[in-house]
This record gives sequence, structure tokens and C-alpha cells, in this order.
Amino acid sequence: MERWILLVSAEHAYQVLGPYASELDRLRALGRLNGNQSGNVLVLDVERGKYPAIRCVTTRGRSGMQNAHTKSSAAISPDTRIDELHLKPKALGIFLDNGLKTLRDLAALPEAELWAQHGIGHVTVEKLRSILHSAGLRFAPPPDPVARLHWENRQRRAEVLRPAAPVPDDAAISALGLLPAALTAATRRGLKTVSDLVSYTPLELAGVMSRRAVRDTIERLRLFGRSLQPESPRRPNGFGLIERSEYLNSLSVRTPVKELRPLLGKRATSALRAAGFEAAGDILSRSLPERLSERDRVRVDRFALELRTSLETRRA
Repeated sequence: MERWILLVSAEHAYQVLGPYASELDRLRALGRLNGNQSGNVLVLDVERGKYPAIRCVTTRGRSGMQNAHTKSSAAISPDTRIDELHLKPKALGIFLDNGLKTLRDLAALPEAELWAQHGIGHVTVEKLRSILHSAGLRFAPPPDPVARLHWENRQRRAEVLRPAAPVPDDAAISALGLLPAALTAATRRGLKTVSDLVSYTPLELAGVMSRRAVRDTIERLRLFGRSLQPESPRRPNGFGLIERSEYLNSLSVRTPVKELRPLLGKRATSALRAAGFEAAGDILSRSLPERLSERDRVRVDRFALELRTSLETRRA
């Protein structure tokens, strides 16, 4: 779908301008209209195979055209008045009733406050976001800490698309611009800084978030010159005495329960995951679920003892 401007005037039968992709392009298109013309300015949505849909009609006299030409040809700035942006009357009334007169006033609001207003929809918010960006502004961050973290993460993800300077260890995790699902899973796990995140291996991180989120997190870390911890060598086959000890030494309290299936068995692993056990550390700190059979309970108790011994040995 494309959007065009059609001027129907007495001096000229019609004049067509378009298509345009943003509100700033529309203002510039209006600025190219002859200031001596009067008539109706129509904004049309043109889609292949359908009749054009009229979005709005503005009647303009000679003086009005001249004023519009002067305003639209001027650069968008933080002091541009909101009533010059050709917004919908209901949205414009809401802004003026709340004392918002310029783009600078509008940029002081969080975007969530606009969504909460009845009469301001997706099209208006997208248009205002584009105009603020043209003026070098953006909406204020939300006051809620969790919402602010996600807001900063979205801004960062939109800004950094190429390799950038490395981020310090104490930087907030939102400085990486992760996927929203990855950020939610990481903060739920208690990861607040980049240092907390890079202390995980990809396998351990897979127990916290989806595989797609893990792949995206690795890519985002690579943009900032960082990486996760390398994986320990694994032995996919059966475990002898030495092999089992080596495998236990490669585990940590953050190893996902689903990766312990070679040691615990399919039934025990499924029962633990159904009871909300996510990592090996949960087995050490929580009571085992009652649905475990006696045989599986013995196997899990043995694993817990071996893992606790391995961790204490490595810590010493």
C-alpha cells in the first residue's frame, strides 16, 4: 500500500504528489505545492486492485496555503508546535487539553501514556515517533524499573546493528539489546549485568531461555566483543568410572535438568522437569517430588551426592 497527496484546485484540475513513506516526507510534499493555489488537499491510500481510500481532506485558501508552505518547508525542530503536524482532531485535542504545545513537551511523556489514552491509536503513535526522531527527540523512558529496562533494551537493539565498542562488565544487561524474551528470562533468573550473563556457558543458558534466544544472545555479545564461557568437553556415550567422574566435573549448579538425562534416566528427568526443577542446583536445594519411583529416587540421590562432592572438591 502506498500513500499519495492529491490537490484538487480551481487553477489546476489536480496535482499529484507521492508516494511518501513518513510524516516528514508528507510535510515536505505539502511544501512543494504552489502557495497561490487553493482547493482541497486529499491524502489517499492506494493499494493494487482496490479503489483509493481517502484518509483525510483539508480545505485550504490562498493564505492558508502560503502559511502551510512556510511551515512545512521549515525544518522539524523540538519547538515545532503540535497543531502544525496535521494530527487527528481527537488526538490533537487530547494533547492541547493536557497543556502539550510543542514536540519538546511531547517528548517528556513515556510512550505508554499515549497508548493509555482513548483516541490515540497505533497510527498516531508511529507518526509521532517518526516526527520526534526527525527532530532529534524520542519519548521519555517509563518510570517503572522493569518497563524501563525493556525500554532501554529496545532502544539499544534498534541503535546497534553493527560491531560496537565492548561493553564493561558492570553495564546493565539492557545495554546489549537482547530479544525481549531473552531479557525477560535473564532478569527472572537474576542476571542484572553483562558480567552475570557472560559467566554462563551456552548449555547453561539453554536451561534459562529458548535456543533461538540463546543464538541471538551470542550474536549480540559478539557485536560488543564479548562471548559466553566455553563448553566443557562432553562424552555422549555410556559412562565408565573415569568417564562419569569427568562428566560430573563439567557440570555446575546451573546445568539444565534436561541435560542430566544420561545420568538420571528419562523418567526421572521428566518427573523433575514437571515438578519445576530447571537446573542441577534445584536438585541440591529442593525436596524431590513424590511422584518419583523408589528406583529413580535412589538414582537422583546418588547424583546429588556425587555432584555436591564434585563441587566441593573443585571449590577447595
